[in-house]
Amino acid sequence: MSLPVTVLPELTTPVYSVVIDSGVVLKLTKHTSEAFPATVCGLILGLDANSVLQVTHAFPFPPSEGSGSSSSNDDASAPRSKANLRYQADMIRLLKEVNIEANPIGYYISSYLGGFFNQALVDNLVAFQAANPNSIVLVHDVSRSSQSSLSLKAYRLSAEFLATNKASGGKFSSEAVVKNNLTYLDILEELPVSVKNSHLATALLQHLDSPTFTKKGDPDSFVSSSALAPNFDSLDLAIDPYLEKNVEFLLESVDDYYAEQGTFNYFQRQLAREQSKIQQWIQKTRSENALRERANLPTVSEDDWQKHFKLPAEPSRLDNILISAQINQYCNQIEEYSAVASSKLFGIQNGLDIHN
Repeated sequence: MSLPVTVLPELTTPVYSVVIDSGVVLKLTKHTSEAFPATVCGLILGLDANSVLQVTHAFPFPPSEGSGSSSSNDDASAPRSKANLRYQADMIRLLKEVNIEANPIGYYISSYLGGFFNQALVDNLVAFQAANPNSIVLVHDVSRSSQSSLSLKAYRLSAEFLATNKASGGKFSSEAVVKNNLTYLDILEELPVSVKNSHLATALLQHLDSPTFTKKGDPDSFVSSSALAPNFDSLDLAIDPYLEKNVEFLLESVDDYYAEQGTFNYFQRQLAREQSKIQQWIQKTRSENALRERANLPTVSEDDWQKHFKLPAEPSRLDNILISAQINQYCNQIEEYSAVASSKLFGIQNGLDIHN
């Protein structure tokens, strides 16, 4: 599948970081968590100023008909569907009527264990960045957020990827990929994300974090009913399900990679066979032309091979690059989570050695 070729306007003030309002974070995490394990998305609004992209508002897209509660690839491409484009226009018009910032700067999606490298993501970002080069996608990993802290990351397509897309006409041929030095590490560019609270929200957090005492002035009577009170959840050692799923998805991605590589190898074999036939035809034509010249007969052009042979079309290398990026994502997650789990296990072992 080829991507649309777009001429991007020149960037005057590129952004290098993203600041998200805490209300937006709560809204999108609520939407993605309630719909889990289905893949859902929504539009994010805001503005870019002083090389900082400020996300001030967001709203979810309505679920597609018949999607139910199961994961659907249709939801991943929802930002560009005709129904959601009409819904987006109506929502932006209503937001402007109540003086809310209504400048689209990208969209957000939910993911499961970091599995968001796909064709739909690239297509959506190409379309968004064609309209606004500073557009981003916010990826909320619901499963990872449930295991540790909030997993919310911001990405945009890299300049190398957009240059390759333009040079290859959206087909990502091997020649274009090699010429632009495009690798799986150059698909997306991650931007640092920070969450900004309003003064009222900060005051509320300070109030919730205040300690309480059952007896006035007695420090030994400290109790905490606060939702922000320290707990021991971060010391949980239940790591098997998370790592098991990561390894399972990693193996599936490796199988997909070998299948994609097999398709490309088949193309190369077909191309070699056709080129061999063409060379044989050219050699035969040259011999016949030599005889025709001696007999003062018109010769046959060697370029006429195109009338008799057709070279196979080269498959796009984008799928191979995306699968490689997904494999790298799973490996990084396994490495990161295993490092945290290992430190916990070593801590427990040290404690057991002391008691023994």
